[in-house]
Amino acid sequence: MVNRELSKREWLDKAEAYCAKSEHCAADVRRKLYEWGAPTDFSDEIEENLYANDFLNDARFCHAYVHDKVAYQSWGRVKIQAGLRALGLPESEIQKSLDEIDEKQYRTNLEALIKQRKSDGEEKRLRFLLQRGFTYDEIKKICK
Repeated sequence: MVNRELSKREWLDKAEAYCAKSEHCAADVRRKLYEWGAPTDFSDEIEENLYANDFLNDARFCHAYVHDKVAYQSWGRVKIQAGLRALGLPESEIQKSLDEIDEKQYRTNLEALIKQRKSDGEEKRLRFLLQRGFTYDEIKKICK
């Protein structure tokens, strides 16, 4: 097989296929293009094209990220917010997504984690819950 350089269109097609499989953010795509060895001068243009064709959407990504972290990993708001900020997403989209958290599920997750760590000492349990992204006030409200 002949090893050749891919054209800009081929890099775009590859990035579109990556985005079509699951929700990604611009930082994920940039990292993936780098891993694949795409020329860095293509990255900005590819990213703009992905946004223009709705393969990338910050609001949709934030919503999916928040939903998955609450539903599957029982993360608290603080840790979720830090994760989204680390990906360079707009603060307005982060806040909108955090405001959409299902409070019932969020509380149920926190209660389950408290119950799960019942045998730990109070300090150890508190440290664990803070590391999961729950605030001190949220934890104390449930523990009462």
